[in-house]
Amino acid sequence: MLCFHIATYAYLAWALAGSFAIYLWSRPSVRSLTGTLLLGALLAAIYGFEQGGPLLGTCPGFLGLGALGSLGLAALWSGPEQRQSSLDTCLAACLFPLFPIVAGFALPVAGISHLMTYDSFLYAFDAQLGQPPSFLVGQFLARFGALRQLCYFGYEALPLAMAIGFALERNRPRKNAGNIMLGFIMAAAGGFLLYNLYPAVGPVHVFGAQFPYSPPLAGSPPFGLIAVQTGPPRNAMPSVHMAIALLILWNSRLGPRLWRIVAAALLGITVLATLGFGEHYLVDLVVAVPFAVSVQGLATSAVPWRNRARVAAVATGALVALAWVAYLRLPCPPLAGKGALAWCLLCASASASLMLESRLNRAARVGRVGAMVNQGEHADSREARPIMRLCWRERGELHD
Repeated sequence: MLCFHIATYAYLAWALAGSFAIYLWSRPSVRSLTGTLLLGALLAAIYGFEQGGPLLGTCPGFLGLGALGSLGLAALWSGPEQRQSSLDTCLAACLFPLFPIVAGFALPVAGISHLMTYDSFLYAFDAQLGQPPSFLVGQFLARFGALRQLCYFGYEALPLAMAIGFALERNRPRKNAGNIMLGFIMAAAGGFLLYNLYPAVGPVHVFGAQFPYSPPLAGSPPFGLIAVQTGPPRNAMPSVHMAIALLILWNSRLGPRLWRIVAAALLGITVLATLGFGEHYLVDLVVAVPFAVSVQGLATSAVPWRNRARVAAVATGALVALAWVAYLRLPCPPLAGKGALAWCLLCASASASLMLESRLNRAARVGRVGAMVNQGEHADSREARPIMRLCWRERGELHD
């Protein structure tokens, strides 16, 4: 029996679609592309015959399987000159379906290890903000079916966006300020660690049919750990979905304008989907911001460790995320019942984290120009000119 069905595990299907995107970015020949499409169609036919049911929505996944087959054969049969390049592309394409497969095994382990969750703590914090934001967004999406479907598509297709972001960085003539793949891996690993420090499942899994139209009163369920069945994954705190969407947006700055617009739209859709589908509380999304800043700092190889901007991003982002975890474990947090101060705390946390990321990005831009000059490249290019002006401003050599 198959452990993961492409027809029912949407993340796996879209991750395989990401493998197909990596394959396309390698600029395959017409012969190779034809073979890939035929192989994907053959695998889809076999799967459909064995499992039954319509496969229209899973076509991108089977294209990805065909691409992995073509890349594997190319890595085995290509000449010595192209073998390493073909192998690198094949391994990169394999990483994206590996993410949901590993998560599919790791998250149930957290569910078995942590039968009790902190959902009442998170709900109590969100409830003091006024109406619980997840319930409000859930009601909003329920009224607009088309928007709900768009959010569902964006939520499930995140692995494809990850692959496109990686492909754009991989094919850029000059390397980006960071290593986006390393960022994805560290976000997944760090998120799994925090899931075990602070297990939570989201309001839809705690309140069931009450979501989104009947938010419980504060104090219901009773304030304390809640026993939740082992089925729902304990992956609410922080929202790694939100963190990865932020990483995609931050690393899209050197990409085409259309990709930057898509990355910004994906972040907005992620906010609506994570709240509106009841998988997260608002505070989960806010904690994801300093968490993502810390990961971005770790992955930003263009900035040396002696640079204060990188150290501040990594250390402060991690400390703020851990401080939130510690604060939200308190039975009687200091701001309990003080909604205005709670909103201020959320805004201050997100704003300070974004300021740290902005400083890190500015340091990375300066580092890119330094690398261009050291390599003897023209610093008068369209990309370099504004960055050179930034360097001069920071050195006090240019006064506007």
